[in-house]
Amino acid sequence: MKIAIIRQKFVLYGGAEQFVQGYIHQLAEAGHDIHIFANQWTPSSHPNIHLHHVPSFKFNAFIRTLSFAWFSARAVKNKSFDIIQSHEKTWKQDVYRAGDGCHKEWLEQRKRFLPALKRFSLSFNPFHWLILKLEKTMFESGQCKKFIAISQMVKNDILKHYRCPQENISVVYNGVNLKRFHPGNENRQSIRKELGITESTVLILFVGSGFERKGLKHLLQATQYLRSEDWRLVIMGKGKWNKYLQFAPKNLRSRIIHREPVPEIEKYYSAADLFALPSIYEPFGNANLEALATGLPVITSRHCGAADIIQHRLNGLIVENPESPKEIADNINTLFDPVLRQSMSQNARTLAEQFSLEKNTREMLKTYQEVISSQGK
Repeated sequence: MKIAIIRQKFVLYGGAEQFVQGYIHQLAEAGHDIHIFANQWTPSSHPNIHLHHVPSFKFNAFIRTLSFAWFSARAVKNKSFDIIQSHEKTWKQDVYRAGDGCHKEWLEQRKRFLPALKRFSLSFNPFHWLILKLEKTMFESGQCKKFIAISQMVKNDILKHYRCPQENISVVYNGVNLKRFHPGNENRQSIRKELGITESTVLILFVGSGFERKGLKHLLQATQYLRSEDWRLVIMGKGKWNKYLQFAPKNLRSRIIHREPVPEIEKYYSAADLFALPSIYEPFGNANLEALATGLPVITSRHCGAADIIQHRLNGLIVENPESPKEIADNINTLFDPVLRQSMSQNARTLAEQFSLEKNTREMLKTYQEVISSQGK
């Protein structure tokens, strides 16, 4: 198949971007002809992957999004593809993968945490108005043939806010590289030494950029309720760290370590004992799947798509109210028990093995074939 993939940019620290990169290489290895339409992308030497630069005006988020949507639609319009798949909200695609979830639902969740004046300004922000307009057009116009929701939660959100036929939405969960992320702890000692953490210390890992949406504020506040005296919290992510550190009690800040994103993130998973991502809104959260594959019990929130697959107290823990630091802390305290951690660790890996990259690629190709057949190609 000749497949066009639209994605605005690829950055090393973006979980969604890394997933797209891996998925594209899976398609290319299977012999498909892949054409990437992007403004920024890491070049590939694979002969089946072709990069097409799409311009955009970077004056502000509104102009950048609008110009990329317009230029990308023009770029693919006059070329012949079997499938045009977009990871962005544009005007020209056969398949839209809702990797960023439903923007209207995210705004609803976000407003719950904002004061009245900020809620008002958010409602009249031109950027959000544009995204909602693009989103509504995609889901309700009928021009896009198929929507890929990366969790059942995202599908439910789309159906909640838009008049979109249910049969046009397929749930295809992300895949994880099970060889890259695995329970082998060969990096555990070296990373702990680098971080200044002893072997006996319980290392809690948070991975994610976009601290507001990922629920970092409430995780940091939760540290005041932790019962163990021997723990460290490692934050791997990009954001306004100095602002967020203020949410942790002063007497505990020395136990919290921040690191910028690194390409070899798997080493930090190997060094950890448990993973926490109590997001306010998370379409799925690739980091959850990476942690599970590494054999880490995962603490995530009900507002995260990964909660679809996690069984509470079997392979992870689900926070019902991510704005409650006490509830987040209670779940972490539960996992201070090493016997329970060990049991849940084995179950976490077993769960992750159901979500291989190969399975994801097979399900995506099946969706493409359905669209092609419906178009009579």
